[in-house]
Amino acid sequence: MNFLSNLQKKRNKKLFDNVAKGVRECKPVYAKKESDVVIISQVYHDALDMSLLALKSFVTHFGDCDIEVLDDGSLTDEDKSIIKSQLQGVRITNMSDVDTGSCPKGNCWERLVRILQLCQSRYVIQVDTDTLTIAAIPEIVAAVKQQRAFTIGNPIFNSPVNIDYISHIASQWKGNHIQVEIERNLSRVSLQGLKEYCRGCAAFAGFPIKPNSFAELECFSQQMQALLGKEKWNQWGSEQAASNVMISLYSEKDILPWPKYTNYGFPSQGNDGAPETFLGKCSVLHFIGSHRFTTRCYEYLANNLLENLLRKAS
Repeated sequence: MNFLSNLQKKRNKKLFDNVAKGVRECKPVYAKKESDVVIISQVYHDALDMSLLALKSFVTHFGDCDIEVLDDGSLTDEDKSIIKSQLQGVRITNMSDVDTGSCPKGNCWERLVRILQLCQSRYVIQVDTDTLTIAAIPEIVAAVKQQRAFTIGNPIFNSPVNIDYISHIASQWKGNHIQVEIERNLSRVSLQGLKEYCRGCAAFAGFPIKPNSFAELECFSQQMQALLGKEKWNQWGSEQAASNVMISLYSEKDILPWPKYTNYGFPSQGNDGAPETFLGKCSVLHFIGSHRFTTRCYEYLANNLLENLLRKAS
């Protein structure tokens, strides 16, 4: 069964890739350097067309903003040339140039640190390469205008929860995944302003202007490393919970309404393979890795986006 499932995923990915490359034929979008909003995405070579779909679909629905791409080190000169032609005026920053201080290196920590550098003076929106913005996003426009933080969430944790409660409930969960271990220990952390926790996803999140945010991140990182040990704290997934904590430190924050903003298949909405499950009902989908190609929905929605929005703008 696993063999057949993996074979199906590979086939679905190939079909998606054939559609996604059509994004290069669409009209470019433009980075507005003078904008007080900047979107950022960490991009790797194999996700080039995915990232262009993610960023171009977001900008088309959001409007004027600056754009920054964080190169994980795998982008070729040709990749960068394509990015610059499709996202005109984009800034490309190499991940190796981001100093994470006393925080971990790798596993997307450079992305979070870069976000916090940028939000010293501008509103920053993290847009993952595996997201699609398929409809209007009035909640995002409002959050930026009101300087409210946001993150994409789920139907169970659909609003901020008390720190003591998340630690209590996480202590009852099985397993020792890094995010769960962090959440079990949140009540033991001393961080000014950390009274509530937004259990969201780092794939799509908004960070209002906050001058001292990196110092807060280092303080949190140092405490968690002391509680969990360096090896555990450096595992993949620690940045996800750290991003949630940084969002949680804002006095004004929202978990975006589900299923209008959703992680694809996590949880399932029924017939996840049918684009009709999402069209007209969802604004942003994050095609989380474990579910990304279980069906052909990513391909179908990408094609719909190209045919009905991006190519019409050409």
